[in-house]
Amino acid sequence: MLNDLDELILSCEDPRSRQYIEEAVTCYKAGAYRSSVVACWIAVAFDLVDKIRELSATGDKQAQNEISRFEAIQKAHNLPGALAFEKELPLMAKDKFELISHIEYLDIARLVEDRNRCAHPSHVADNQVFSASAELARLHIVNSVNSILSKPASQGKAALERVLSDINSKFFPNNFEDVVTLFEAGPLKRPRGALYNNLLTVLLKTAFSGTDHAKFSKCVLALSAIKAMHPNLWDQFFPATANKIIEHVRAEDELCQGVISIVRLAKLGLWNAMPSPEKMRILTFIKNAPPKLFSDLDWFYIVDKLAIELIAAANERIKIATFDELSKVDWFAIPPTLIDRLIIIYSSSGNFAQANTHGRYLRQVMQECSPTYKQANEIIRIAARNDQLKHSNELPSVLRQLESIDGGKEAVAQLMLDHDLNIDF
Repeated sequence: MLNDLDELILSCEDPRSRQYIEEAVTCYKAGAYRSSVVACWIAVAFDLVDKIRELSATGDKQAQNEISRFEAIQKAHNLPGALAFEKELPLMAKDKFELISHIEYLDIARLVEDRNRCAHPSHVADNQVFSASAELARLHIVNSVNSILSKPASQGKAALERVLSDINSKFFPNNFEDVVTLFEAGPLKRPRGALYNNLLTVLLKTAFSGTDHAKFSKCVLALSAIKAMHPNLWDQFFPATANKIIEHVRAEDELCQGVISIVRLAKLGLWNAMPSPEKMRILTFIKNAPPKLFSDLDWFYIVDKLAIELIAAANERIKIATFDELSKVDWFAIPPTLIDRLIIIYSSSGNFAQANTHGRYLRQVMQECSPTYKQANEIIRIAARNDQLKHSNELPSVLRQLESIDGGKEAVAQLMLDHDLNIDF
């Protein structure tokens, strides 16, 4: 579907940019296609100078130097200097200020070439002059608007630094809507692919670097905002960028941090974007988690809608955990499988000291996460069959903690009767 030229003009938010390109569109509609191509280049040249001037006003040293040179040329009425400056504009925009990409530079270079053909007596053959077609004029108008005129001045390193400065600032908003509002007021409103991907890379690397919670939260907010603002760019860049970062995470310490980052970034679709081999590698690491990762396993039970296979891998690790590993974790969220594992450990108590130690920790866990009727039944069953448990000092306290099950104290008493466990509690 062809772009509507009047809508293209409206996409240029800067009034000067709209004014520049309107003349080219007017010529196109009148059938003056050579004039349209010439006017199109004039619009691009003026707009690029204006954008460099804007960068200069923000303190960009290179931009200040170029604007000083341009103003000196104007003041001296230096025609050769003006022509040279105009000729340098496309390369300047690409290399010095990153206002355009390499592909966009080729489009602009073609515009300059066609502008020269249209503005000067150019013969195709001895008796035939160069004549611009409607398609050629329209192509240059569309490319000029999409590549330059509709974009803000800052789109390269300066734009990235500006966005990162906002994110790192202590004034960065702490809610999603305000972050979107902030981003829409800057270069991220209509970002080029390069800017979007570079920001995405920086944010993901920061999230995987083991930074403090506040900085991680800022990254998640920023990532959520750019995903919502530009879903097409997100789908284009996010999977490849994320996987490139993850595949280089190999050392144990890096993997521990990386796994937690994957879990905490679940709502952004990171896990689903990973290829199967990488998923397998991460799942295997979780099932054999070293102590550093094990102490953070409660993240798997805090995050909403986490992938089932990730939770299953964490459950597998808990099922083989030692009492020492379990008791050293400051659980923020009690995994459902933790009580089952503690019951097995409790049942293996070989003396009163172990029975009291294991029982005390089991009771503390059940204060945070009420046991099920099935778990209560198993605790009473093993207590009735293990004399070290039956005669331990901690057992009455463990039994009292079971009263949170359906049926309360009466249900516990009935279970004790069923298993022939006769003690006062």
